[in-house]
Amino acid sequence: MRYCILIATAFVILLGSNTISGQAAKKNDSLNKVLSNTKDPHEKVDIILSFLDNSENKYADNARDLAGRAYEIAQQSNNAEGRVKSMIFLSTSYFRSGDYQRSMELAQKTKDLAEDLNFDKELARCFRLIGQIYHVLGDYDNSSHYFFKCLNLVEKFEDQEGISHSLGDIGACFVDQHEYKKALEYFNNSLTIALEINSLHSIKREYNNIAVVYGSLQKYDSAIIFLRKAQEINIKLGDKLGMGTNVMNIGYNQMNQGDLDEALISFQQALDLFSELGNQLHIAECYLNFGFCYQLKNKMDESIDYFKKALSVGQKNNYYRIIYPSAKILSQIYLEKNDTISAYIYSLPEKLANDSLYTSQKQALLSKLELQYKYEKKEFERQLDQKEKNIIILVIMFGLVSGLLVLGLLFTRFRLKSKLVVIEKEKIESELTMKDRELTVNLISLIKKNEMISDISNKLTLLENSVKSTETKEIIAKMSRNLRNSADDKMFNEFSRRFQEVHIGFYEKLIKTYPDITPNELKLCAFLRLNMSTKDISELTGQQITSIAKARHRLRQKLAITGSDTNLVTFLSQI
Repeated sequence: MRYCILIATAFVILLGSNTISGQAAKKNDSLNKVLSNTKDPHEKVDIILSFLDNSENKYADNARDLAGRAYEIAQQSNNAEGRVKSMIFLSTSYFRSGDYQRSMELAQKTKDLAEDLNFDKELARCFRLIGQIYHVLGDYDNSSHYFFKCLNLVEKFEDQEGISHSLGDIGACFVDQHEYKKALEYFNNSLTIALEINSLHSIKREYNNIAVVYGSLQKYDSAIIFLRKAQEINIKLGDKLGMGTNVMNIGYNQMNQGDLDEALISFQQALDLFSELGNQLHIAECYLNFGFCYQLKNKMDESIDYFKKALSVGQKNNYYRIIYPSAKILSQIYLEKNDTISAYIYSLPEKLANDSLYTSQKQALLSKLELQYKYEKKEFERQLDQKEKNIIILVIMFGLVSGLLVLGLLFTRFRLKSKLVVIEKEKIESELTMKDRELTVNLISLIKKNEMISDISNKLTLLENSVKSTETKEIIAKMSRNLRNSADDKMFNEFSRRFQEVHIGFYEKLIKTYPDITPNELKLCAFLRLNMSTKDISELTGQQITSIAKARHRLRQKLAITGSDTNLVTFLSQI
């Protein structure tokens, strides 16, 4: 019995699309009308994706076409977010149709694009989709790996519904590995979050998941309790497919615990719902389980009748998972009745269905191996590419660090050099200040000496006038002249030496610019460069103020200074 239950449960998950696609088809005209009235391509993409995101439209027959249409519009309008979301819907569509290879290729491309664009929510959906593909193919290591990656990501941006889904997905991995205690822990955590955010679809999902665990643990009463809770939500949502599925699963558990009459009632309720929906697969499942139930009640005629009905529906629709068990049971029943001809007749479709199932299982295995190979190859290439990128980054970082070090050294050297220049400049300025002071002191000393010499010369002149001897007068006059001339020469030589120590190149520039300048004019230029007044120069040289004024006038002419606007002292200070 458990074999049939597991088969039916798998079909409920994968093939619940017939009715929903019919409902979605009814909305296509209104969708196309809305799209034709919308001009903005971004809005068009959002409208299509919102339509596909509706639970009633996810399984629509044209879901893939709509997702492809959204992708084309997003691609043409450079809508990166719309492109990523439409690629997720396309990958999901291939997944639901069983084309796991194309689904995986698209999911991987979308994952890479979402990572590059930092679209975390879409990246989480890619992780979940890749995990679901591996889960269907039986690769539980990779599926749980991606489910946990999805969980880590949705926890970062606190997507409670995403967290609930991820916990439920991880729980499903533990169910397939028969770790039911762990599975219940994750399902209950998922259910707690779903109840907090009042997500009816998520709550229903976890009630059904918990029921599967209790059914596997042969705790059928507990399984039925959770299935009835899920049924209440299906009634609220008006989900007839979900209602039929839950009633059928309740019937499984009732049959397993021996409540055969109750199980028959549940199967009949499920059959009525599936017949109303026109869902041939689930109708065949109901027939099959009616057959098992009547077989347990030892009502072989009714059992044979329902197994034949299941076989008929299975053969019409190529449902090999229905054909194989129904034909096998019929063959066994007729063999027990010693009706070898009938047993042989039913053994033929049994064998054909078994071969088809084996072929599909083999194809699934090959798909899994091919997918695993491609994934490992791509992962290896990705890691190799990442290593190359890391090497390039390290080289760039090393270059930057080296460049910064060189710049740091150059900057330090420049600062030291600048500091030395400043120190040298300060030293020179200090020396110049010192020499300027010395020059000033020297000038004062020279003026004092000149005053003293002038005083002595005046006294000699008085002495000369007082003596009567002509010879004596000549001697005194000669002494006076020699004293004055000697003092003037020494004074100017001393002054010139100290002046040139302070004002280096002043004389040279004047002589180079004005070649016909005289020594006396150079001397006057030096006095004026020191900003000495006419009176100061007169006292220093012993010349009359008027003579010095005339000399200044001649100097202005020689230096080609015209007009009263240009000051002679200012002019000389700029040389």
